[in-house]
This record gives sequence, structure tokens and C-alpha cells, in this order.
Amino acid sequence: MIDARTHAAALAEHLEGLAAAPIDPALRPALDDLLAEAADHPADAALGSLLDHLLQHAQSDGLELDLLTEAAGMWTEGLTLYTEIGSVRADIEAALADPADPGAAAKYWAALLRLRGLKEQVRDKHLEIQDLGRRLGEMRHVPEHPRQLDAPLDTWGWGDVLLARRTDAFVRTAFAVAGTPATRATALGILSGHAANAAGSAYLGKVVGGPRRSHRFRDRIARNTVGSYLAQLRPEIGDFGRLATAIRYDDAPEARLPDETAAFLSEVLGKVYDLGATAPLPDLQLGYRRLVRQLELLDTFRQPPRPELPAPGFVRKLWADPANPPPPVITTRTATPPAVADSGLGPASYSGPSVPPYQRPPTATDSTRDSDNQCGSFWSGVEAFLVFAGTLTAICWDQWGSRQRCTLWDKHVVDNFRHAFQTDLSPEEQAALASQAQPLTSEQFARVADLPQLTELVGLLFSYQNHLWEGLRKAGGYLAGCGVAAPDGRLHYPLYRQFLKVPSSGDNITPRRPEADPVAVFYRYPLTPLEEPSDGGGGLPVGTDPGWLLGESTAAVVALWTGIARGATGEANPDLDADRFRRYDCWAAGGSIDDDPVDVRILDYGET
Repeated sequence: MIDARTHAAALAEHLEGLAAAPIDPALRPALDDLLAEAADHPADAALGSLLDHLLQHAQSDGLELDLLTEAAGMWTEGLTLYTEIGSVRADIEAALADPADPGAAAKYWAALLRLRGLKEQVRDKHLEIQDLGRRLGEMRHVPEHPRQLDAPLDTWGWGDVLLARRTDAFVRTAFAVAGTPATRATALGILSGHAANAAGSAYLGKVVGGPRRSHRFRDRIARNTVGSYLAQLRPEIGDFGRLATAIRYDDAPEARLPDETAAFLSEVLGKVYDLGATAPLPDLQLGYRRLVRQLELLDTFRQPPRPELPAPGFVRKLWADPANPPPPVITTRTATPPAVADSGLGPASYSGPSVPPYQRPPTATDSTRDSDNQCGSFWSGVEAFLVFAGTLTAICWDQWGSRQRCTLWDKHVVDNFRHAFQTDLSPEEQAALASQAQPLTSEQFARVADLPQLTELVGLLFSYQNHLWEGLRKAGGYLAGCGVAAPDGRLHYPLYRQFLKVPSSGDNITPRRPEADPVAVFYRYPLTPLEEPSDGGGGLPVGTDPGWLLGESTAAVVALWTGIARGATGEANPDLDADRFRRYDCWAAGGSIDDDPVDVRILDYGET
């Protein structure tokens, strides 16, 4: 099973490939009509290509979407805080840069009040983040495949059934049933999804070490990595929000599948499968709503630009070498590994599928469990900084008015900021923080605006906004490492880079048996014994990259559509998870999946 953006890239490639294919002239009018219908009904074609995702959502437990919703909400709050700190910085710097301006004192005071008010936005946020990080790190949102559990077919979710049973028959039946331009566009999308899954899963099996059922965590990270790679090959599909819009039929607040589309899909499912052997037909409306919502949520995780340096006058005062200001004190190692930072690589400089050199092999430090979730302690520091910086700049004015350094400032802002924000207030200091400071007059402000501690405030706000940027960056890395978000901007990291080419011939004999503790070791190629019968390591040349699947699947789409147009009947149903590797037919285990070798029974063409 491939990810949504891989499907979108493949659909775009398939439509172009069909238009340019050397088709029998007798079939060209029918193909041109079909392509025109797809162009007139793009939502139907796009939805058809994502039918496997819709069906997975229709019968999932909803856990992943719930976690994603929580993460998107926290991300949005963090991004809002980051943006607001940037605005506060700008006003404070402007006021201090021109203290004689009649409005400078008022601008400074208003910015200070906004800074103080922000602390309510992060109160106890570290506890929420730690809890979400723990639940994400358990990886329960990537459930085991029913085949790996030896579960009977009538307990399988429909997404798994679609990929493993009567796959060729489903495509042919969709074209046979389609009687309107919209449903024919949907059928073309289904054909695209069929071919893309067959080729994409074959590629994934080689770089993962086996099929989705055996290595579900590696497969999840790999499929998201391939989606990120192909989204850069075809930038027009790289935006999750655009993809969500592409499968929407209107702009209503709640996405709804048109009755015609729902009826068409239900009819095809009912005609293709023996419903006595499967679970009841799925709730297509539920699956569609969840699919749209997932794509919309994934569009949330956009990394903002790095904070701009303070104005040149402040930079000259703050740093001995203005061209090289010191990095933020708090670092986030998993978000910005030293090798990447030192080489100048990163999201700002990475521009396309030609992955920069970052050769270190993945290690345990790349895994979700070992990188852990440090965002909670980070956010407790964020809260402390807002409490002190926003309040002390008001109560320090008595000492600043005498042009003296403020002792509370030195003790609880500058020093504390450099030591993980731990604080221990005396009763006198608590009383001072609780006191109500009065707004400054223009004369008071102009007299002390050049004090070193106010320049320090400018530097600290800049550093603080950098910490927020790094916090967002780390959060994005954690979400990608847990498989719920795309690793955009991280393809040169070892965890993801390994999935961008087929490994050496000695390492790609598949399938490998599942790992005993997959959460702990999914970062590396499996070291487990082969599941026999194995494929011997053939099929894809060493070094093949994900772009292969676009050409491979385009050729399959042209061939399969040509056969359907000529009225040819199907002969074999390929397993779309490439479960026994490339072009292996749909199958069932004669005994247990744990048998050695597995008793592989190829299903008859008409057998569910």
C-alpha cells in the first residue's frame, strides 16, 4: 500500500502516459473520451486512485486520526505563539531603537503586556505534549495486518481486502459498471491506484525488507518517504491541502461523498466479492470524511521560516561577530542533527529529489523510542520564560530608572534561560512578581532605553523565538518518525534516506520474518530469517529509486486499459501489497503464516 501523494503523482503520470501512448488507432477515440471525462471530473478520478485509503479509513478504529487531530492542534498553538513572539519582538525592537518617538513607550508597554498574556497559552502544555508523545511512540496507530495474525477473511478490513483479493477483477468490473462520465473517471482512477500499488509495493518491499504485514512500522516510514520524494518530482501534487481539495466535491464544512459515487463503489464491491466471505460492506461516507480530514490535518505541519536577526544596531551590541550570532542555547538534536547543521544542509537548502550526501547509516538514535519526546521539558521552559521576561521587564524599572542593573533580571531571566529554566523564588521575589507595575512615561522610557539589560531583552527574545522554531522542527521530526506525518525536508537523514534506493543484492532477498520488537528496531533493515519461499533477491536492480514506480505503473496502466477496451478477460489478480514480491498473484496461506515454508495457495481468478 502506497501513500496518498504517491497515488497523486502516479495518477498525474498515468494520465500523461495514456495521452502519449501509441494506442491502436481504433481505440484512440474511446481513450480520448475517457481522458476528457477524467479532466471534467477530476475529483472522481483522484478519489478512485485513493480508494484503498478510503476503505482503510472506513473500518479503522480512528486512533490515528485522533492522534493527528491532537498533534495538529498543538502545532497550530505553537505556530501561533511563534508568530506572536515575532510580532512582540518587532514592536519592542522598534521602541528601543527610537526611544525619543512619542509613541515608543506605549508601544513597548503594549508589547510587554502581550508577552505576559502569552504565558496562559502554554500553561501545562508540556504535560499535554509528553502524554501525546508517549502515545505516538507506542505506534499503536499502525495496526497489525490480519494476514499476519492468521485472521479469517471475514475479519479483514476492506482496505486490506481490496489490495489482496480479486484486484484485476475489481478494475475490470469498475469499467463494466461505470455508466456516466463521473463513474468512468472514477474507474480510471481505480485503474491508476491498482497499477501504482502493484509497482509501489514491490519497491517498498525491497527497501523495507518485506511486505507491509511483516514490517508495518518500516513500511509506514518508507511509504511516507517515497511520497515526499515523489512530491518533489511532481511539485503540483506535493501539497496535502491541495490533495484534500482535489477529492472534495464542494466546499461544504463537512465533506460528503456524492450519492452517485457511493452507489457506484458499493455496486462494484458487491459484484466483485463474495460478501458471505467478507465483512459487511463498509461505511463509505465515514471513510471519505476521514480521508479528507486526514489530508487537511497533514497540511497543518508547515515549518515557518527561521526568525530574522534583530536590527543591525542591536546585533553589533549583542555579538562580537555579528555575522555569526551564537546558536540557541537549547538544541534539539533529533530535529537538527550536528552533521546536517555543520554541512549547511536542511529544509531551507534542500531542493528536490537529488538527495544531499548524508551517508551515516541509520542507528538506534534515529528510532522513535530512542529519540524520545523532549518537547515537554522544552515547553516547561517556554512557560517559565514568558512568566519572567514578561513581568520582570516591568518591575525592574525602579533599578533601571537609576541606571543600575536589575538583580531579579540577572537571576531569573538571563541565567535561568541558560539553565533549562529551573527557578526557585524567595517570598520577596514572589511578592515582587505579584505586584502591579505601572505603565512607563515617555520620559522614563527615553532615559533608560539604552541600558544593556534592555539590549539583552532583544537578544533573549530572538533566542527564544529560535527555540520555538527548533521546538516546531523537533515536533515535526517526531511526528515523521512516528509515521503520522511526512518527512518533508528530512530525506537526507539516515532514517529516511535508506528508503530512496534498493539496497545491495545481499540485503534485498525478501521477505524477512517480522522482528520480535519492531518498535525498537524499525530504523534498520531487518536481520530476521527469510520467510520461505523467498524471491531470491531478484526483480529490481540495486540502486533503483522511487521514480521507477512511475514508469513501471504507467506501462501497466496502458496495457491493462488496452486489454479492457478490447474486451479481454482477466487471467490473474496481482497482490497489490506485493506480498510475495512483484507480480505475485493473490494468495491465501494453506496453514499458518508462521509455517516454514509458508503454504502459499494461489487463488483462482474468481475466488474471494
